[in-house]
Amino acid sequence: MIKGKRILVAEKDDATREMILMRLHSRHHKVFEASKSSQALRFLDREVLDLILLSSELEPVNGKMLIQVIRSRSHLMSVPVIMITEEHKLTELMLGHEKGFDDFLVRPFSPLVLQLRVNLNIAKTMERVEANALTHLPGNHAIEKIVSKKIQAGEKFSVLYMDINNFKAFNDHYSFQKGDEAILQTARLLVTTSHAVARDGECFIGHIGGDDFIVVLPAELEEVFARQFIDDFDRIIPTYYNRTDRDAGFIRVENRRGKMENFPLMSCSVAGCTNLYRNYVNLREIAQDAAEVKTFLKSQPGSHYLQDRRSSPIKKLDDAVHILEPEIKPAKPKKRADPLGQVLVSSGLITEEQLGEALKQHLQTGHRLGQTLIDMNLISSQDVGRMLEKKLKVPYFSLKGWTPDPAIFHLFNAEFIFHHRVVPIGVSEGLVRIAMCDPFDLRTLDAVERITGLKPVPYLALEDEFEQFLESLVPETEKGIPSVPTL
Repeated sequence: MIKGKRILVAEKDDATREMILMRLHSRHHKVFEASKSSQALRFLDREVLDLILLSSELEPVNGKMLIQVIRSRSHLMSVPVIMITEEHKLTELMLGHEKGFDDFLVRPFSPLVLQLRVNLNIAKTMERVEANALTHLPGNHAIEKIVSKKIQAGEKFSVLYMDINNFKAFNDHYSFQKGDEAILQTARLLVTTSHAVARDGECFIGHIGGDDFIVVLPAELEEVFARQFIDDFDRIIPTYYNRTDRDAGFIRVENRRGKMENFPLMSCSVAGCTNLYRNYVNLREIAQDAAEVKTFLKSQPGSHYLQDRRSSPIKKLDDAVHILEPEIKPAKPKKRADPLGQVLVSSGLITEEQLGEALKQHLQTGHRLGQTLIDMNLISSQDVGRMLEKKLKVPYFSLKGWTPDPAIFHLFNAEFIFHHRVVPIGVSEGLVRIAMCDPFDLRTLDAVERITGLKPVPYLALEDEFEQFLESLVPETEKGIPSVPTL
């Protein structure tokens, strides 16, 4: 019997969802439930899943659109998806089969049919997919396949190899369970970084094994990805040590010769290789070059990123002399704005230690960092809004408890609001005021002007308030509460 799997149930209908939950719980599966697409997205971003049961009638964005999100993310690419739908929608559903779901259930269905479908899809995936058992990220076979595909297509790309330094010492000192938690946290950081720096599907994340990871991504994203990942890794991973060890900056562990030795806190070596200047034939050649770079990096204290530059054009003789010297730069890319956490630390509202704990909880729960800090009673939502308004020099608009004006709310459809994280809040004299999670997103601003014919004036909206606002748009008919204008 297949049991103990991690399953997401995203179903709008309460009765259907409860029946599914009861059946899966009785088979000892760990089940995550969502009744809205915004809730489902949070689980998709943070959880390692074995199966997804997805209703085609979710709101405000339906399941067929969420399929595109699921298949664009490497940690979900092999997870089977069972669509739940009505019989009269089967034709429409089957026409969209190429978009990524593996099976379907037609309401009403019996608990026995549900269990059969769940077992068949999990078993089929276990047989055909090679993925890491802990992180569920694609393994060596999938990594080699994606790299070979890019080479054959003549694409220009980069490969980042991540190796955790001093992991064995941590694992021996704190236990295998704590070691697994650190590995899983590293996987979460990689996934989170990919969402922050790239569009869906641009970054492929694989787990070679143990404490070794790989990222395949566009060459122009290599440096910003590596430096943001290192920045977050160095802030969060120390929280896995106790306070005494963290303050000391090392742990004492017996080495291979049986003698006690001081081992620094875990850091990360990130070696980059690109085919911008060298025509790689296969992954083995890339791995060989990356191994040489990693050997150098691991001889340096702390976390570092270095790209193999030996294949880049030499413009003058002096370049040849220094070609293997380290090009270790500050952890943060020059064009990267200070993230919220650092703004709050700089302002004195929270400490570095509190930020580290909040970031760890943020990655484990999937809640936004601002909301995590609020839940920990470290700050208020007004603190976040005011601080970002001051830092970004963009006026803050609170969506908390705000009711939209139906006259302007329908300027955008549900898909546009959901994907671009933007809400119209006012219109006057040829201008449209819009609340945006990213008020510097020029593409979205251009799209708003094209759609409305009005000049957009951006306001800052907090991610958590935006999520709560989206959820409030779903009519609560069972409670008899009038809904806000529907999408």
